[in-house]
Amino acid sequence: MLEQTGGPDLPEERIRVGDCLRVGRHPENELVLSDPAVSRHHVRIEMEGERYQVVDLGSRVGTSLNDHPLPAFRPVPVREHDRLRVGPWRFRLIDPERRPGPRQPLVDASYAGATQTLAPALVAERRLELLVEFAAAASHVSTADGLAECVADFAVRGCNARAAVVYAGDVQLEERARHPTTENPFEPGAGVAAAAIAGGVVQVEGEHGAMGLAVALRLDQLPWGLLWVVVDGTQQQNRSDACEFAHALSRLAGLTLGNLDRREVALRIERLHNDLDQAREVQRRILPPSNGRFDTLSYAVHVHPGRHVAGDLVDVLRLGDGRIGVVLGDVAGAGVGAGFLMAGVQAYLHAELMETGDPAIAATRCNTYLTRVGGARFVTAWIGVIDLAHGLCAYVDAGHGHVRLVDPERGMHELSSHGSVPLGVADDSRFEAEHLQLRPQLRVVLYSDGVAEQRSPDARVFADHGLRSVLERSGSSDDDVDLVVAGLSLFGGGQLPADDATILSLCWHGPGQSG
Repeated sequence: MLEQTGGPDLPEERIRVGDCLRVGRHPENELVLSDPAVSRHHVRIEMEGERYQVVDLGSRVGTSLNDHPLPAFRPVPVREHDRLRVGPWRFRLIDPERRPGPRQPLVDASYAGATQTLAPALVAERRLELLVEFAAAASHVSTADGLAECVADFAVRGCNARAAVVYAGDVQLEERARHPTTENPFEPGAGVAAAAIAGGVVQVEGEHGAMGLAVALRLDQLPWGLLWVVVDGTQQQNRSDACEFAHALSRLAGLTLGNLDRREVALRIERLHNDLDQAREVQRRILPPSNGRFDTLSYAVHVHPGRHVAGDLVDVLRLGDGRIGVVLGDVAGAGVGAGFLMAGVQAYLHAELMETGDPAIAATRCNTYLTRVGGARFVTAWIGVIDLAHGLCAYVDAGHGHVRLVDPERGMHELSSHGSVPLGVADDSRFEAEHLQLRPQLRVVLYSDGVAEQRSPDARVFADHGLRSVLERSGSSDDDVDLVVAGLSLFGGGQLPADDATILSLCWHGPGQSG
């Protein structure tokens, strides 16, 4: 769920994300933000697997996550409490079940001995030196827990305190650091914490001359936690100086928290891109050449990288006895796991076709393998074997369906097929080969979901509104691939497909037409 934390008023302060939340200036978005700094289609938050991710849609002024600019068209994982900036609006992601705390809680006058003061300017030279030292130490901290320990340590030193505790949270406080660890100071009550979060430093008289100071730790003006310091309250000057130092320390800690968040998002993006690069490198290494010819059959193939690493697999291989094996498929889901499973499935089908030359046997054995090792993933695939001398193609369509025939005389039409269930759905699935008699110059065009489901900015689908016009202008397999790749980019307004977009075009040139 998105909670608005800044910017012009919206009809609702909390917006449910669901499976997908599109944000932009255009009225078709689920969250419409009317401001010139917001693009028509600005950003999308979507569920991928079991986690959410955010994708900037090539917006003109960009989108920031925890004040770190997001790369265009690259999904970045998000988590609870991340802060999102879109134009003049600021949001944070929260758990839908989270109970909101009051934005400006009032101080209950019944708290015995509690007073609230505004921290004046810090003037003590010694404490200023400590703050400079804290800033230097905090710059080397890499985690929020490490920063909490640093804050507690400097709070004791700068406030001449008995003990200091750092809590995280603004509704329910969770202890993150205590210094010294052997001390057990009296705890701040819920009302004291709420008053501190409202602003300023709250002082609470304790037993035996002790005094507690509560001051909020803020991140981007939002409450992140609480600093609780226990000092000797018998000396009025020490009390005043401790209030000043605690307030200044909390402000510096908030700045450091913001830097930590920005660095963490940068590392999140870097790790994601490294994983994607590794998976794509595996995919690149096992791809067949981008075009080629096997006697009477020519082909062209291209994998257009999507915003995610998808599980597209493609193979064209010589089987011997004048036959060619062809595979194009897609592992369900996206990400590194799908990418590596793709490599395993492609290797398995390659080996089975080399051994048996039978698409039905290869599909049956791969299905058994997938039901054992694939977990919840399944694979859609088109597996074919073509007799080069006679143009007869035996094939299994295992839930794939993305096949078009392009005839110089009849134009483009679908391949009529009974089809089978995808691989990996059930271990007792049956796969039977169907047959297609190729004619000279007839092209068989296979493509993946990334091609079929590419959407235009007005939400039209490429397979329904762009594919036919592209293929009917083409005259060869190479043209099929080049024109579809160019058409995808134009149709999507420059946006990458969500999945890898793979296209393979085959052309049988007739008996005796060896190249």
